[in-house]
Amino acid sequence: MASFEQFVLKVKPALDMFLRAPNREHLERLRYELLQFDFRQMKVFHSQILAPLVLKLEELNGVNQDLMTGILDCVRIVMSKLYLEDIQELRTLLVIVLKQIRESGAIATRPNISEELKLVSVQCIAEALRRSSSDVLEEFYKQESAMLLGQILLSLVEFIEKEKYRKLVIASLVCLMTIFYVHDEAEFTDVVLRNQVADTIFIFLPKIVTVLLKTSLADEKLGETLKATAIKALGRVLCVIFDHSGDVVIKHCYDKNEFKNMFIEASQLKNDSSEFDTYATTNKSSQEQIASRLKRMQSSGRSKEWFKDTSVKLRIVYTQTSILRSHDSLRVRTEYARMCCNLIERCGHNLAGNFLLLLENVISMSQDEDKNISQLCAQTISRLQQDNAIESIFDEYADTLFDEHLTKLPRIINRCADAEQYAELIFLKGFLKNLSASKMKFLFLVPKNLDMLCRCLLSAVDMKLCRDFLAEEYAVREVVEAEFTECGKLSWRQYKHLNSERCIKLVEDICVILGKTKGLSRLVYDLLLELLDQNSEAMNEILLIMLWVGAGGENLSNSTNMDLVEILTEEILNDKHWHLALRPDASWRLKVDKPTNWFVDNTPGLYESAVEIRTQDVDSDDEKDADTVSRSQRVTILDAEFNVLHTCLALDVLGHCATHFGESFSRYIFRCLHKVLLKVASSNTMVYQAANFCLVSIQKALKLASISELIEAHTDYLSYHLNTILKRSPESHAAVDILTVLLQLSTRRALPHLENIFHTIYNECSKSQQSENVNAFLRVFNAFLKHVARWQMSSDVEVSSVPMQVEDTQDADLLQNWLDILERTNAFVEDESVNMENDTNAKSTTNTLDDVEMKDEEAADDVKPQLPRHIQMVKDITTQVLKFVGFVDQTHQILALECLIQAVPLLHDYEDELLPLVHLTWSPLVERFRNNDVVVLNRCFTLLNVLATHAKEFILKRSLDDVIPSLKDFLQKSAKNSVMETITAHTQEYKLQVILLEHFANLIESLQIDGKHLNDIAEIVTLYLAKEQPKELQELAIQFYLRLRLYDGPLAYMVVLKKAHISNYKDNAEKVLTNFRKSGSSSSSI
Repeated sequence: MASFEQFVLKVKPALDMFLRAPNREHLERLRYELLQFDFRQMKVFHSQILAPLVLKLEELNGVNQDLMTGILDCVRIVMSKLYLEDIQELRTLLVIVLKQIRESGAIATRPNISEELKLVSVQCIAEALRRSSSDVLEEFYKQESAMLLGQILLSLVEFIEKEKYRKLVIASLVCLMTIFYVHDEAEFTDVVLRNQVADTIFIFLPKIVTVLLKTSLADEKLGETLKATAIKALGRVLCVIFDHSGDVVIKHCYDKNEFKNMFIEASQLKNDSSEFDTYATTNKSSQEQIASRLKRMQSSGRSKEWFKDTSVKLRIVYTQTSILRSHDSLRVRTEYARMCCNLIERCGHNLAGNFLLLLENVISMSQDEDKNISQLCAQTISRLQQDNAIESIFDEYADTLFDEHLTKLPRIINRCADAEQYAELIFLKGFLKNLSASKMKFLFLVPKNLDMLCRCLLSAVDMKLCRDFLAEEYAVREVVEAEFTECGKLSWRQYKHLNSERCIKLVEDICVILGKTKGLSRLVYDLLLELLDQNSEAMNEILLIMLWVGAGGENLSNSTNMDLVEILTEEILNDKHWHLALRPDASWRLKVDKPTNWFVDNTPGLYESAVEIRTQDVDSDDEKDADTVSRSQRVTILDAEFNVLHTCLALDVLGHCATHFGESFSRYIFRCLHKVLLKVASSNTMVYQAANFCLVSIQKALKLASISELIEAHTDYLSYHLNTILKRSPESHAAVDILTVLLQLSTRRALPHLENIFHTIYNECSKSQQSENVNAFLRVFNAFLKHVARWQMSSDVEVSSVPMQVEDTQDADLLQNWLDILERTNAFVEDESVNMENDTNAKSTTNTLDDVEMKDEEAADDVKPQLPRHIQMVKDITTQVLKFVGFVDQTHQILALECLIQAVPLLHDYEDELLPLVHLTWSPLVERFRNNDVVVLNRCFTLLNVLATHAKEFILKRSLDDVIPSLKDFLQKSAKNSVMETITAHTQEYKLQVILLEHFANLIESLQIDGKHLNDIAEIVTLYLAKEQPKELQELAIQFYLRLRLYDGPLAYMVVLKKAHISNYKDNAEKVLTNFRKSGSSSSSI
């Protein structure tokens, strides 16, 4: 259908129908027909559509906002399909649309108009300007239109500032860019029109920039799209206003002299208080002053003086928006980078002192994590000066820029604002990256500059101390080969001021840049080593910075960095980093070398001797120089936390150095492996994790398959160090701790190398009763027993994996035996007569031989067979450990019980050794059961369960009389506590309840308990079927009865049946009884 026919048959009737009867239905039909109509073929019809709609809009003004909104939408549709080529049409449309939202000359928009009407009005204004031809726009942007444009701009600014409807705000921003002719479809190369637009509406810049700045820096709840659009509008508006392509400005070339002038202007502006004035200060002036100023600005235009004065006022805009270079949103950073790059390239010298602020942003964002942003900024920097190297510009005033930013960096770091930190650190990285190597070395040859930078970096990575550093594993730790990824979390690196990974990465990147600069890296290392030798409070931070400078980032295999890492490794292996107190002292530190022999006459005279005896624990010697001694020797909680952190960082740094060296790190193994293993044995959780990380890093660096292989490959080194330590101090904790780890991490192939050392420690334990050494000895014994258990298990697996030929061999032997018998029978028949003759002699000889054999058997019974070497060692250990079960110290008891739990199963096949052990164990074990220490009771019951499994009837009578009653009492009393507690998962009492319910059935079955004791236990466990009990205890109680059914089914059934009618027990009792019935039916069917 032709456009004429379509207009006559479709559009015109729909328009006439709406004009006669304006309602929503007719308006929707008109809108539909307009969307389908092709205006490009017959543009003459647009006036016949727009004119009636505009007149109808005037008629409905204030009567029906829905219809007004629909009419404006139809007008927008018509304008979107044609170009306005008449200035009068443009003016008329703009006035009519503006009238819908604002009274002529009013200071604010109309009240009580809908958001939809505001939105479609803004869209109409933008569409009218966007679809106007260049000739129309050139004629429109004159002083005669300033009043109309001002009214439109004020309305848009009000919408942007006050409206909550996000779509309306974004549409207002887009319309604002359209008015300034900087929308996406504008001709940015049309210099004449852009200059004309700027000359017409530059007087409205203050209010517009103020609102756009506020929106750009507003809260994140506004959304990414709105903020990015505001930044785009701000950058493009400033760019079109400050563009230097007009007739009043000649083309400039950026050289050193101009850069110097800009820098001088910027320095002067810093001392000018007007720098921080806002545009709102003009509101204090009188109306006459404002009017005269506007008239003067209109007459003079955008002169050099105006550019200079406005640049001073805009400095706060560029200063505050610099924080956007650290924004999390990629879209926001992209728009801000484009804004800075466009302003620098297109408006350079008109920016006056603000040029440096924008240049700092471009330098910073040239190191952005997004490749597109960094590439855009890098290209802008390279284009700034194509004839001369950009480094020369930076080098000219590098020291002043450096001082300026390092002066404010500590304050920014201490404020802990992530966005500020990132913005400043990324500038420092970009500055160092773009500075020439020669200028960088010259800059840092000044001691003040190097010292400032190092102290700023140390302040940035200031480590945080916390009580978690003093957390320790309870009693016995099971050392396992840690996964590298788990260890690599480096949880001990906790920073006071840096709260984000991106800021930490920037500090590391800055250190890497310093490390890559030949000559400068050594200067940094020398300064940090000097601070380290002075025992600086920042010694932990010093180690981390040295690691990043030497081995951070991509600093891998060049000779300079290898030398630095060697220096760092040598420093770390210094003994002062490895022998620190990891636990705080008690409130008072007593002397350890005081005389303990009361019968030695230490002082003359009776009275003095009595005083010496009365005060030998705390005497006057301890009070001398109390302040100086306690302050210098006492280990406070803060000291212990610092020492733990330092130890962790030493292990951290050593592990990374090993990774950096690779296989060449083998030359340090002799000096470091025993130190690392000593820290693996530490009870401190954080130190243990750091040592695991270091150990795995060394293993990976040496390309060994496992930690066990690492230890076995260097057993001779470890044996040497252990023997040296024991010779120096037989009671040393270090040797004991290292041996504990070796036993847990090595295989049985390493046992022969360690046997002599083990015997040395065993002998020391036999003759030493000092409490401070007993724990270490018991940990070694426990580790050895676990080692033997693993060895037996692995041996059984190896034996079972070997194919055996036992049955074939037995068959062959059986056949051979029958053949021998048959041969003997034939010989017997042939020689029967001869045998008869010699019968008498044979009888006498046989009697003599029988007597000799009986004597040999009796002698053999008197001599016991020799025990295997490892069983003999287990027996010796149990004999030594038994005496510690009765000690008062809780840790001694726990470690001793743990050893016995491991030892009893190992002696299972040697009953002659097992039963005496059980006999000796019983009395102290019963004493421990009578105590109320739940932690010890936990181990006691575990040991009882082990004894019941392996000794059985030997302890039946004893257990019924001595132990079972106390266990019943505990279960009965603790059932009340577990009902009242809401969170019980971490209490020791709860853990003991879980163990008892889980293993009591096995104990009953092993000891064949029956009668009253069995009935009492079954009755007590029913308490845990109550629904008020923790879910885990309910499930364990159900499993107890299901297993007891196999031992005494009728009893279990009757006990549970008693509780089945009680509401609190009904559900769990029904589960047990249902299972009983299912089992009974299945057995009967069988």
